[in-house]
Amino acid sequence: MRRVLKKLLTLLDGAPAPVEAVGGTRSRNWRRGQSLVELTLVMPILIIMFLGLVEIGWLANNFLILLDVTRGAARFGATNNPLEWVSPAEHYLERMDCNDYPGGSYVDFPDNRVYLPISDTSHLPSVFVTGVDGPIGFYDGVACAAVQNMSPLVFNTAADDVVVSVFGYVVEDFGTGAGEQVRVTGRFPARQNECSNEPYDPFDVNRNHIRDPREDQAGMYDGYEETGPSDNDENIRGYVLTGHHRVSDYPSCIGSEFSTARVEAMLNGASALENRHSPNNGLLLVEMFWHHSQLLNLPWFSIIGNNFELHIWSMYPVTSAEPTATPAP
Repeated sequence: MRRVLKKLLTLLDGAPAPVEAVGGTRSRNWRRGQSLVELTLVMPILIIMFLGLVEIGWLANNFLILLDVTRGAARFGATNNPLEWVSPAEHYLERMDCNDYPGGSYVDFPDNRVYLPISDTSHLPSVFVTGVDGPIGFYDGVACAAVQNMSPLVFNTAADDVVVSVFGYVVEDFGTGAGEQVRVTGRFPARQNECSNEPYDPFDVNRNHIRDPREDQAGMYDGYEETGPSDNDENIRGYVLTGHHRVSDYPSCIGSEFSTARVEAMLNGASALENRHSPNNGLLLVEMFWHHSQLLNLPWFSIIGNNFELHIWSMYPVTSAEPTATPAP
């Protein structure tokens, strides 16, 4: 039986058998040399593949950690009321920190310094100013909930960012011939909700650049609605914790990668019939912009780059932001 198995393995190996010398010495030495050559040729490829799997695993692990982080922060925000936030606190540097977070101050390793307001503000628009500090609120609370739960990853205050946005939306027929549609009726915080390249203000429900009575009566207008495309001069989209991320398709704007139009497209179903069964609601969007560094930092993986930015996000319903009509007096 052993002889049969040995012969079968020889056939499966596919190696041509040389002429047998006396005692089979030449055949055995030839096969040993062949195996050594094959191992020499294949081993570098196997090592590179193994190291590549290690790097991919490292990236996947960090991605999943940050995905859980954004989900946890979104769940925290879903149980709170974003409309209790008092503008213009989103402009205050003192509200762009975690030093009042109930879970304790975030410590920025390896400097071991408490995460206080960022010291370098040269990258921020002039609207960000020194203001009044206060207890943790909705937006800084959501952002700090993300930062506090990143362990073992580290939030780099000089490069990373957390962006928080809240949307209210309604489902109705707007007379465009498309039937029922989902439309955003407002994006919060209201003073940081758009980039200059967006065609309409998030509070302009009818998309006509006019403050309609319907928008006022429905409580959709908050006092910061622009009246035309050329009047959109905020260039800040969402609450930003550090303000380091610049929008990929419009670098003059900082904050969220999600325009109001993109969010509407995601909320709209395939047909008016599908939209008809969707309720009015509010939506919380939490985005994390974190710079990933390679674990091994090997030169042959330089093609994928090192210290590149990961964009991870989660959306959760937040019913307190659902638009509700205000009865006329």
